Amino acid sequence: MQQEDHLVGPLTSQFDSLGKRIEVLEETLAQLKTLDIALREMQFIIFNYVEKINEGVVLIQDEILVWANRAACRILGYELDEVINKSVISLAHPKYRDQLSARFAMVQAGDTIPGGVLWPLISKSREIKYARPFSYRVMYMGRPAVMAFYYDVTEEQKIQEELKLRAEMLDLVSDAVFMLDMDGNIKYVNEAMCKSLHYSKDELLKMNIVDLHIKEQQERTRIRLKSASPRHRTDYKAEYICKDGNRLSMFVRGTLVKFKGIEYVLCVARGKVGEESM
Repeated sequence: MQQEDHLVGPLTSQFDSLGKRIEVLEETLAQLKTLDIALREMQFIIFNYVEKINEGVVLIQDEILVWANRAACRILGYELDEVINKSVISLAHPKYRDQLSARFAMVQAGDTIPGGVLWPLISKSREIKYARPFSYRVMYMGRPAVMAFYYDVTEEQKIQEELKLRAEMLDLVSDAVFMLDMDGNIKYVNEAMCKSLHYSKDELLKMNIVDLHIKEQQERTRIRLKSASPRHRTDYKAEYICKDGNRLSMFVRGTLVKFKGIEYVLCVARGKVGEESM
């Protein structure tokens, strides 16, 4: 009897200890289940987010496209199954493929490269699409990879190229051309305007047209800016003060224009006031 009592004591202690361990394991299991649910919900939120945004998101490893969201496929006109396991370099314009290859290799190796560089890509329909990517090094399946986010800036680039061409054309004309915001701040000048006033473009783009007029005309210039209308052009004689202090008389024609929904005053000026109007 004493021997049985001697055995019961240690067994009871072991059972009690085992029971406590089971309770701890059950509590840990419950926490893991809660964490698993939270992780699944987070994955669902992230997945839905990247599938709904307008920016392209791709995962690249060793220059192969491992994954892409809907926007990334839509921008280039592909279906998802058409881009998976495809060389991302083959999507770039041939002229820039070596540069893009070197860039991805550097990012995947861990180098930090400034983002926002413009890359011309080739869509499925063979159109050029301009993308501005931001790339980051990540780990995928235990190995380095590149997560890239990119914006479709094709239309923006077309506008910039058109504006550049127009600016180059305006630099060829002999008349002075300049554009002002509604407060008179100079937003654009051509070469003829710079040569006429002996200022550089950078200098003029920091100035207000009112300050270039002689003192007697400054208030009238402010009034003209406030009364500018797209319905009619304003013709007037102006006397500007050049950088060297000399005065320059010009005949100016101005009209209100809109660019990207913003109003500006576009002016063309010609020297020799007595000359016939344009």
